Amino acid sequence: MFAKQLVHTSRPSTALMEPETSLIDTDAVSTLLVDHFGYGQWKVVFPGEVHLSEKVCAIFGIPFSPEPAPLESFVGRHHEDDRGKLLQMIAAALQGTQGFHYVLRIRTPDGEERVIESIGDLRIKDGRVTELFGLTRDVTKDVRREAFSISRNRMLQDIVSAMPAPIAIYDEGLHLLECSNYWLRCHKLLDRADAVGKKLYDLFPGMPPALREENERALAGDVVRTRRNFINPSTGTKMDCQTVITRWMASDDKVGGLVMLIGWHELGVAAAAKKVEEVADFDGSLLDLLKEVS
Repeated sequence: MFAKQLVHTSRPSTALMEPETSLIDTDAVSTLLVDHFGYGQWKVVFPGEVHLSEKVCAIFGIPFSPEPAPLESFVGRHHEDDRGKLLQMIAAALQGTQGFHYVLRIRTPDGEERVIESIGDLRIKDGRVTELFGLTRDVTKDVRREAFSISRNRMLQDIVSAMPAPIAIYDEGLHLLECSNYWLRCHKLLDRADAVGKKLYDLFPGMPPALREENERALAGDVVRTRRNFINPSTGTKMDCQTVITRWMASDDKVGGLVMLIGWHELGVAAAAKKVEEVADFDGSLLDLLKEVS
């Protein structure tokens, strides 16, 4: 579930840099990180003793002990699919004199899977690495929330894509975020990549001023509903189009962008049935349809 959230990166070790003058006592900084962000301290003293703070022990779900534990037991508490990544980072840190950052999975003694974020560096004495040290925190809830958000966005994309009508979603700058396959077909766009991410007025530079004004009204908070007669460029027949343009909100006080939905409207059951048959194979341009007829 969390595969795409897992990361492991390295950077040059601070042991190779001139230390900057600290304005604040290091113990005070450590207390801030523990109290406000939930970090705990750990260190590995070579050839392989691991010291864990009470906070880190709580994250791993194990009793605290002031006595060091073997490195093998520390590695073994990580998820079986992530142990190799952890060992690779430790090896890279030793061989390349590098610090590191990772987000990996662990298993508590009762089998619960958690996700931790760690930053680490090393100490050097007489040209040899003597220990690794760092900070770790539990980010399980954050990663699950991100995974849920990604899944929800993917679900929304799938729903919009499958809508049986031309629908498009834009951001506040009117860049296309998502659209239905029907919208693409109606605008003679063969591939989603030809449209998504591009600005509305770059896609359709000839859009009339009246329609641009409608978009501005919608961004300002109006729900713009229009009904116009258009010519179907494929069949040459007149058809009624009903458009709804409304804004969507990214938060209570921030506009996210616009949603545009274009539908066909007919009065009379017989006429509606005939129109559905005509529209089923419609492959014309909606901009061509904007050549209004009386």
